[in-house]
Amino acid sequence: MKTNILLYLLLFSSFIYSQEIEEVIYKKEEITSSKKKEEINSDPKEIVTYYSLKEALKTPKKVKALQIRDKGLHELPKEIKELVNLETLRVHHNRLTEIPDFIFSLTKLKELEIGANNLGILTKNIGKLTNLEYLGLKANGLITLPKLIGKLTKLKTLNLDFNPITSLPESIKNLKKLKRFYLTGNKIPKNDIKKIKALLPHYYRRY
Repeated sequence: MKTNILLYLLLFSSFIYSQEIEEVIYKKEEITSSKKKEEINSDPKEIVTYYSLKEALKTPKKVKALQIRDKGLHELPKEIKELVNLETLRVHHNRLTEIPDFIFSLTKLKELEIGANNLGILTKNIGKLTNLEYLGLKANGLITLPKLIGKLTKLKTLNLDFNPITSLPESIKNLKKLKRFYLTGNKIPKNDIKKIKALLPHYYRRY
């Protein structure tokens, strides 16, 4: 009887010990896995997009991307000019009637998305944003573009969809890096479309 009890106690102790060992191993694996996730997700090159200007202004010089869409804005807050290192600004689907002058001081901008607003006219100051690679102007009631659009020689994407555009300036021939050009829903005569294609052979020859 004593032998059986002793054997039982030994077996029970062994089981408890093995459970403790497994728990320790599991915890070690869990910690290692967590560290790996942190290493994978902590890409120093990844750009964080801010969706609140208030939050962005806490560290303005560190902010590279800001999105304020669907807010019913009639004008952009002047505080945006404090984000001196801004590279991406998305303010589409608001009620903006103009791009304020202080935006053109943000010369590091690479992406400006201002589609679905009420601009009507695109100011010639757009030519100051010479680092732009993406310009979204979809659905803004635009009839044409200023000649200084040709200054945006780094532009890769230009979205003019759903604007009543009747003509484009000859200076668009300078947009030699253009890879995506959206012009659906325009009012450009067919003959002028041919002229546009002639001005952008580096783009249209791919089709």
